[in-house]
Amino acid sequence: MTSYPVKNKKYLIVPVFVSHEGCPYRCSFCNQTKITGIDTKTDKKMLKEILRTHLEVLNSENLPEKRELAFFGGSFTGINLERQKYLLSAVQPWILSGEIQSIRVSTHALFIDDIKLSLLRKNHVETVELGIQSTDDEVLNLAGRECPFDVIQSAVDRIHAMNFRLGLQLMPGLPGDNEQKFQKSVDNVISLKPDFVRIYPTLVIKNTGLFDMYQQGTYTPWSLERMIEAVKEAVVKFEKAGIKVIRVGLHPDPSLMENYVAGPFHPSFRYLVDSRIMRERMIKMIRSLKQVPLSVTFRVPARKVSLYLGHKKENISIIKNIFGLDSISLQQDDINDHLELVAS
Repeated sequence: MTSYPVKNKKYLIVPVFVSHEGCPYRCSFCNQTKITGIDTKTDKKMLKEILRTHLEVLNSENLPEKRELAFFGGSFTGINLERQKYLLSAVQPWILSGEIQSIRVSTHALFIDDIKLSLLRKNHVETVELGIQSTDDEVLNLAGRECPFDVIQSAVDRIHAMNFRLGLQLMPGLPGDNEQKFQKSVDNVISLKPDFVRIYPTLVIKNTGLFDMYQQGTYTPWSLERMIEAVKEAVVKFEKAGIKVIRVGLHPDPSLMENYVAGPFHPSFRYLVDSRIMRERMIKMIRSLKQVPLSVTFRVPARKVSLYLGHKKENISIIKNIFGLDSISLQQDDINDHLELVAS
């Protein structure tokens, strides 16, 4: 698999995959080798090559303000300490040169203690992400990923106490999951006060336990529409709580697409969720009117016009049908970042 950097003018994340390393589980939904396309063990030579590939194209003119290396795909703090030290030490030359400013790791709540966190802190790790997936015991048990909520809470408390940035990951649609359980997980995550969250809709991937369940007819993935609605509610809750949702859905990587079997996948899933949120905001504003007119005009942030329009202007068509409107106009606002109903 090509290792895609996550970057913009301000932020570059160089991903390094340590697929399945440190993880005691073989969760029903997971096959990191199939998802990432990487089945070799990362060593210093490979890590050096990844860093050079992502950094050599940069210069002083296009250098992002924040540059970070991320260890993904395993439970980093579950790896034996010598292996952790080996991987972390391999990044230090780039830290010392200033080309990379910090490191983030993805891990499991079971493998968080003060000794491991101290090792991370000494090696310029700033962010710790926990893949909790759900806080419902039944859902986690069916997924083969048992972890009581008090263990998650304890791990989070330790991470907060040592002033790491905290990220939490959720996976709606696992076996035994439903909308009520997922929203309860969202509420529990909010109570943990992470700096950011990621939401990955559950997909059926080849050569996983979930794939076997799907073939046997014992697991039915959520539909795309059901997932959009559930994730939409979650994103709104997180935004109200001041928690950033930095990722929704998996990147449509060739390796993923080769092994994807079923489930609510869409290459622009985040767009569909955000567009649904914008549609509901417009509907709410129209419903607040004492009398619904035949035409309405909204002032919308210029950079979000496509979200308000919806895919193939779906939002406009749906709202017109709901209220029997003749027309809906959108005025672009280059200054403000909020929605206004300016004419009706």
